Amino acid sequence: MFEKLDDFLIRVAIAALIILLGMVIAKLIKKFIIKLSKNVTDHGSLTFIGSCASISIKIIFIAIALAVLGLDMSVIVGSLSAVSLGISLALRDTMNDVAGGIQILFTKPFVIGDYVQIESQEGVVSRIEILFTVLQTFDHQEIIVPNSTAVSEILINYSKEKYRRIHISFPVALETDVDACIQLGDQVLESEAEWVQNDMQKEVVIDKIGDHSMTIGIYAFVPFEKYWECLCRMNTVLQKKRKEAGILPASTSIVIQSSPEQ
Repeated sequence: MFEKLDDFLIRVAIAALIILLGMVIAKLIKKFIIKLSKNVTDHGSLTFIGSCASISIKIIFIAIALAVLGLDMSVIVGSLSAVSLGISLALRDTMNDVAGGIQILFTKPFVIGDYVQIESQEGVVSRIEILFTVLQTFDHQEIIVPNSTAVSEILINYSKEKYRRIHISFPVALETDVDACIQLGDQVLESEAEWVQNDMQKEVVIDKIGDHSMTIGIYAFVPFEKYWECLCRMNTVLQKKRKEAGILPASTSIVIQSSPEQ
């Protein structure tokens, strides 16, 4: 009896070592593949493959460990198939994420390093995993986007074009001098003359006219990598020049004057 117990404990120890070895090898393989991605242009494909390889290796070593414990491999394969079916039914959304990752891998709507907007979230693509894509924001926050969302929702890839359009709008009272507003907009554009593209859309127009106000729009194209710098500086110039010119924002308040009693 004790001999059988000792033999079982030995097999359990060997199985545990096999699983531990599998975890270590899976981690090393994933790190190696991700390291390779630094030397190629399509980083996303290799990070995705690294995730798949890591999961596959873990499954293989767990199966080997179960075989060491004396379980019949045909039973293990059948059990894994049944479990896989149950898991796939229970985790349909997760399977959609895996399918989305594969779609991203082959269609390449974006790659690592691209600046994208998915729904209302935007940032630089830092990783493409088997289930999700990671965006890095300018304030150094990570946004986790499920791959199914990345391929099913509207996606804007700003890195695909060399230039990005700036649109600044500001409301003013309906009585405000239009020429003064256009002159103000021209001054804002002139402040970034180094980066504003003269051969592309560059104008100051009335975007919208309401009952009590109108909205002035400033449009210009700047190099993609200078977009945020130019936008922030142009907003600062707009606010300063606006005060100097005495152009006040549109007021939403309603003034009620009562007539003196007759």
